[in-house]
Amino acid sequence: MKLPLHVIIRKKISFIISAVLSVLIPKNKKQTYVDKDEIKTILLIRPNYRIGNLLFLTPLINELQRNLPDTKIDIVVGLRLAGKILEPLPNVNKIIDVPRELLLHPYQMYRAVKSLHKTNYDLAINVSGGSTSSQIIAMFTKAKHKASFQNKKLWGNFTHVQIRGTKTYRHMGLESLEFLRFLNIPLPKEEPNLDIKLSQDELQAGHNDLKNLLQEHHINDDAKVIALFRNARFDKKISDEYWNEWVEKLLHQNKNIVIVDILSPDITSPLNDSVLHYQNKDLRILGAFFKACDLYVSADTGPMHLAVASQAKVLALFNKTDIEVYGALGENNTSVDIEQHPLNEIVEITLQQLSKI
Repeated sequence: MKLPLHVIIRKKISFIISAVLSVLIPKNKKQTYVDKDEIKTILLIRPNYRIGNLLFLTPLINELQRNLPDTKIDIVVGLRLAGKILEPLPNVNKIIDVPRELLLHPYQMYRAVKSLHKTNYDLAINVSGGSTSSQIIAMFTKAKHKASFQNKKLWGNFTHVQIRGTKTYRHMGLESLEFLRFLNIPLPKEEPNLDIKLSQDELQAGHNDLKNLLQEHHINDDAKVIALFRNARFDKKISDEYWNEWVEKLLHQNKNIVIVDILSPDITSPLNDSVLHYQNKDLRILGAFFKACDLYVSADTGPMHLAVASQAKVLALFNKTDIEVYGALGENNTSVDIEQHPLNEIVEITLQQLSKI
């Protein structure tokens, strides 16, 4: 995936800083296990603003809740709005948002680490490994145990380091489960899914929004509804020309299909006159809306993982990224490389996924 120049420059600067710090900061001997009965408070460090990366924490959060039901979890995120997706999970105590790229915001960095330093955690987990911002937060956090993924940019003094890229889990959304090993908690026998555990009230709100949208346009409730999200980062984005042709061919096959274009700050107007449109800043209600629809379709993007975590039926269309690593989790969901299939086949796959029970 081709990155913008400013992202490449930022990554190179971060790598140089991390390389220098890894030499200057002494390291203690690494421990093997933590007594899980001692763990009552956990800090998950993931100062990231991308929805997908935060949703990838849900398998770990849910397994910790299942095995350590009395343990409270605080989560450091890079965007409060995205972090609110995780806030209602049963064992999450609070969400702490910090500015992106901490080194570029020294005052905000000072306030963030000062606030975190007030709490004594039993365990702090640096989920993102070599991130400079994550390591700064971990360094100033008061925690008896500090764990991280191994990374060539790792300079922080962690008590536990987990090798990345084991053969247990290939998908990025399941990788954080490796931290269960430090607690002697067995890895799940069945492959977990992303799950934000929507409440009945949230599910009802999503259902009502869809029902009202259909009534507004005089469409029967029994129509087959597809939620379409057109945005994605960088070259993962699929062109509107592609989506227009997909919609045209799909409606030619079945005129009773209703397509709802999901609008966002980056996608402010509908694709064309043949689609409805919907938007919601509350990401959990947005996920509930996806669940209420018969199918969600998009490229590889955060809202796709939100749909998965909301237990919606998903068709993910990939063009650049690895499906095994970033595809739509869940046995009822389908991920397809559109560079390997002509558009007519993608339309047929869409219809098959739409009819799947």
